[in-house]
Order: sequence, then C-alpha cells, then structure tokens
Amino acid sequence: MDAVARQLEDRVRDLLRVVRMVRQRHHALPPGLIGTLGLIDRAAANPAGTSGCHAKELATSAGLDPSTVSRAVAALVANGLVERRADPADGRASILVVTERGHAELADARDWYDRLLGRALADWSPEEVEALTRALGRLTTDVEGALGSTLEAAR
Repeated sequence: MDAVARQLEDRVRDLLRVVRMVRQRHHALPPGLIGTLGLIDRAAANPAGTSGCHAKELATSAGLDPSTVSRAVAALVANGLVERRADPADGRASILVVTERGHAELADARDWYDRLLGRALADWSPEEVEALTRALGRLTTDVEGALGSTLEAAR
C-alpha cells in the first residue's frame, strides 16, 4: 500500500471514530435506533406512493442482518416511534410506519446534526462542502461496490 492510500485509510478511520463519538453524544435513543428510524422514514417516502416498509426490505436495502433490524424495530415499537400495521396487499405481513412521535424524534435529531455540522463547517466555503459531499458519495458507492465484488468472489 502506498503512502497516499495509507493516509486515506488513516483519515477514514479518524472519520469513523468521530462518527461513533457523534452517535454516542446525541440523543436519548441508542445510536443505531435513530438511524433505523430514519431508514424506515425514507423507505416510507417511496416513489410507489405506498406508506411504510417491510422489515425484510429494510434489512436488504440497509445491508443489515434481519435479526439486527428485528431487534431495532422491536425497540422502536416499544418506544412508540414506529408502529406495525397490517399490509393491505399481504395479510400475513406487516408494514412499519413512523409514528408522530417518531417524526418528532427525527426532526429533533436532524436539528441537532444540522447545528453540529453548521459549527463544524462554519469556515468552509459552499464549494468545499459540495466537493466533500460529492467525494463522500463516490467513496461510499465505490466501497459498497468493492464489498459486493469481494462478497461475490467469496461465494
């Protein structure tokens, strides 16, 4: 591995450490739950115009183990942030829907993150923020692609 790649690896590790710190400092909810709540909310705003999502679809789209999603969903339901509703298309299944309280928690979390990023990026130009946003998006996509290739090769 060359020096530039090693520096990138170090910066990614630093970023992951900071992300863990941010997740631990925010909110009354455990770190993973607010993320899962956000995923359910985004899945509910789907192009098909249907409301809610299935836990299995959530696990697949998030790349998470179904048992992990199941535990997170159970905690969200217990906290009144998500409710399970009968799926009108399949009576055997249920869909997950963010409650009014869940939407309020998400709004609070988004406000907190907005304030944090506002302070952190106060000295950055809009062009720098835009460049970082593009670079992080590309890095995420490419790492996901590389992981997919690795997983396929391992099968």
